[in-house]
Amino acid sequence: MRLILEISHLRNATPATVSRGGVLFINDSDIGWKPFFESWMLKYKKKGDDYAVNAFTLAMSQYMSDTFIDEMRSKEKIAPICEMAHIKTLTCIIDALINELYSNKLYHDQVKALKEAGKEDDIKQIYEAYYIFALMWAFGATLLEDKISFNNALKSNSKIKFPDQGQCFDYFYDPITLNWVHWSTKVKKYEAIGEGLFNNIVVPTAETTRQRFLLDMHVKAKKGVLYVGSAGTGKTTIIKDYFSTLDKD
Repeated sequence: MRLILEISHLRNATPATVSRGGVLFINDSDIGWKPFFESWMLKYKKKGDDYAVNAFTLAMSQYMSDTFIDEMRSKEKIAPICEMAHIKTLTCIIDALINELYSNKLYHDQVKALKEAGKEDDIKQIYEAYYIFALMWAFGATLLEDKISFNNALKSNSKIKFPDQGQCFDYFYDPITLNWVHWSTKVKKYEAIGEGLFNNIVVPTAETTRQRFLLDMHVKAKKGVLYVGSAGTGKTTIIKDYFSTLDKD
């Protein structure tokens, strides 16, 4: 029997273990995140989704240059995060958006209609917008003061123009209208449910709506989420409110 183990260190290994096993050291800075991204792209190639392959390849070269990655290293974040975590979050969000694009009947019919009309550029725009949305949250969500400069850079570099008002984080991409739409349009009307403690009441806002959207996206993908924020920003309240909508089983 042969085993291949991928470990981060050998601090707990005995001399006998080290002497009997071949050790291959790989420096993560030598390999980087691109092999992971390329292997993730393979599933779209196997599916024959040329729109995804072309759009994501071009988007990577345009929005994730070496200069961009270097600049992100120097920006102050609310919690330490490695580059691979950024990329895994990016791919997770893109996968969730693409799955919704083809599982949601309204969105699927829209893509089908665009294909029949020969509007391939509009379909490519949807894919690119999804990439930009994922990039926005994968790299920008953890930033502190640098979030403003990140917003300015992304809005100026994006080929799919954002509205002038507000920050890029205030918008999501609607594949029906083919435009960036403010999160306030997704806020559901508050409906009082019986009697309860005042501090348990959660009134939906654009902020809570987008956070629930991102939480739900990761939960459905069975991906962990590190929910970080200063004291008193409503983390516990939002999480409890989200859990109350899930199946207890």
